[in-house]
Amino acid sequence: MSETNRPNLVFILCDQLRYDCLGYAGHPLVKTPNIDRLAKRGVVFDTTYCASPVCSPARASWMTGTYPHYHRQLANYGPERLIPEAMAVMRPDAVTLGDVYNSVGYRCGIAGPWHLGQDHLPQHGFEEFWRVYRYQGDHPDILFEYFEQEGVPNIYSGKHPSIQNHGMDYTPIEDPRQQRTTWTIDQGVKFLDTRDGRPFFLYLSIKDPHPLIAVSQELIDQYPVDQIELYETWQDDLEGRPTYMEKDKGRLPQDIDESGFRRMMAHYFALITHIDDQVGRLMRHLDGLGLTDDTIVAFISDHGEQLGEHHAIQKRMFWEASVRVPCVVSWPGGLPQGFHVSTPLGGVDLAPTLLELCGLSFDGTIDGRSVAAEVRQQQQPDPIPVFAEIGTSEGINFRSTAPEDLA
Repeated sequence: MSETNRPNLVFILCDQLRYDCLGYAGHPLVKTPNIDRLAKRGVVFDTTYCASPVCSPARASWMTGTYPHYHRQLANYGPERLIPEAMAVMRPDAVTLGDVYNSVGYRCGIAGPWHLGQDHLPQHGFEEFWRVYRYQGDHPDILFEYFEQEGVPNIYSGKHPSIQNHGMDYTPIEDPRQQRTTWTIDQGVKFLDTRDGRPFFLYLSIKDPHPLIAVSQELIDQYPVDQIELYETWQDDLEGRPTYMEKDKGRLPQDIDESGFRRMMAHYFALITHIDDQVGRLMRHLDGLGLTDDTIVAFISDHGEQLGEHHAIQKRMFWEASVRVPCVVSWPGGLPQGFHVSTPLGGVDLAPTLLELCGLSFDGTIDGRSVAAEVRQQQQPDPIPVFAEIGTSEGINFRSTAPEDLA
């Protein structure tokens, strides 16, 4: 593939989106018509698993094609955990998708959380367009500054009085300018509108539907609480399973208000529909610019969400809903339409696959494999074991920095 005809890439990475909470995945309630269209005109990886059911480690693996024990980020980034021994910052010599695309002349941009360490510093090929929010520590936050400039309440800072909690924090919002995914897509549109003839790599890091679950009442009303069912394992008492599972931060109290939990689920479903609306807005913009046929769009989540299965929320455990994620890759000009890959895809396999579709590869050895050739020919890749890992409870749940607590 010559440098002049390489495709563009839009990489949409959600946070804590369940693999089955999408229309194309067969969910009976959740409405995602735009993502469904992506799936219909692209390739669906039906069984995709992250490399670690924790935000930062999973994201680093999606970006590098390497496992956490290699990229050295085994816990979430935080300002108190910058020392290498805490294993909460991606190793500085890690090579990301941004590094590779930038090195061959792509214009690279990111909007949304970076989450891999030193988030206030443009890095890893994205220096030209760095719209990263959720800064850690004392650094300014571009999203919070936007809320202040617009004169709208910042519901993501502190405990806003409208926030309720039934397992996870949730709230309706009154002004669309309060919503962080909307802001992220706004930045993506600005990136596209300032293109300059170079191929581009746009990384849209969407923090939703990770709590705080904040969405308009109009969308919440589409999900009546009396239509929402709890999962079959809602009452799982973990009998016969390791005792540490009882201590996980995501374990729900046995006396939690079920109607309140369903109400939280309605907000979660509504937020997924909002994400879908924003993805649709971006796709329409690509269409209007005449870029659709020449642009790969990858849509995934960093990890999953329990949403009450096994009486738990969030992630961290190796339940199916925690480790399994949705994954769609669409490229009308270069990939088959409506093809489903049943062979499991690992959390280190997508990065080399996307690079090969663009005629590129990582220079060094990585843990993942590309399945681009098989997918183009509508063939199932040969199955190989899928591996995922996680740090200890002390490191993940309680943010220890002691080396003996991390592995």
